[in-house]
Amino acid sequence: MQVQPRQPKPEHLRQLLRVVLVLTALVTGGCAAFEKREPMTLDQVVQLSVEGKSADHIINRLSESRTIFALSGSGYARLREQGVDDAVLDFIQRSYVARVELDSRLRYQGWYSPGFYPPYYRPMMGPWPYWYGW
Repeated sequence: MQVQPRQPKPEHLRQLLRVVLVLTALVTGGCAAFEKREPMTLDQVVQLSVEGKSADHIINRLSESRTIFALSGSGYARLREQGVDDAVLDFIQRSYVARVELDSRLRYQGWYSPGFYPPYYRPMMGPWPYWYGW
């Protein structure tokens, strides 16, 4: 007595094809979401200010491009003389300070080198600060 191999049913093949198509669409759609954002330059910020764009518009453009400027005091003064609004200058300073704080926090917690330190040595474990030794 010979056993016949089971043939897949056509509805199973259609269902498998649907699953493969949906997964392919999700993967390719997810890759399209990671577009490269070109950073803005200070010249572009000045140009937008000279063109009369609102401070909110310039701040939105800076936020979307995730641009951070490390300026000195004279750099802020130069931008102010060129007509950049105070709200934009405040946003540039706040975004730089926030990035420095984040960078310092990640370095302090060992997130830049997660495999280098053993888990119990890291200054931050979960939501608790380093002085909770549990």
